[in-house]
Amino acid sequence: MNDQPAQDYSQYPPQPPASVLPADQPQNAPESGSDSATPSEKLEDQNVFFMLGVTDGSNDQREEFLDELQQVIWEDFLEYDVKLLMTTEEYEELQRLLSEQAGQPLAQQETAVEYIEKLVPELENIMLEKALELKADLLRERITGMKEYFSGQQEAAEKISRAEELIVQERWYSAAALLNSIS
Repeated sequence: MNDQPAQDYSQYPPQPPASVLPADQPQNAPESGSDSATPSEKLEDQNVFFMLGVTDGSNDQREEFLDELQQVIWEDFLEYDVKLLMTTEEYEELQRLLSEQAGQPLAQQETAVEYIEKLVPELENIMLEKALELKADLLRERITGMKEYFSGQQEAAEKISRAEELIVQERWYSAAALLNSIS
């Protein structure tokens, strides 16, 4: 999505629904109506920290990371998606509104959300989809990094390949758990 270095976006309110990247979500929330001992395999039910194999870090650090992810999603949306969802005139109006609040990122973001929600009633669903795409991309990037790190280690390589197969089958929890078992 974006190869820029991480920046401190903690002063901005998160834009995607909180249920997408919660810091306090259980590691393996079961699907409603399913056997409570069986973790959900749905991407949206996975804790991003479990998926990334993160077991340390304070709550403040985790919240900051989530805020940064949500800001990446928002900026990607503004840069690439907004133009596709609006007419040229609507987009120009959005740019005019944002320029009126130059230097005030929080006010710009609030204005943008208000304006876009009027024109794009599915904004929350779009942001949710973008957040899920980012979660999937993060896990795939983890796999790429693990392949490099564990190159030449047959057992680890087999587990990583199996995790890739699980992702194709949309078994996100199983893929993350398998990756987390590699030491």
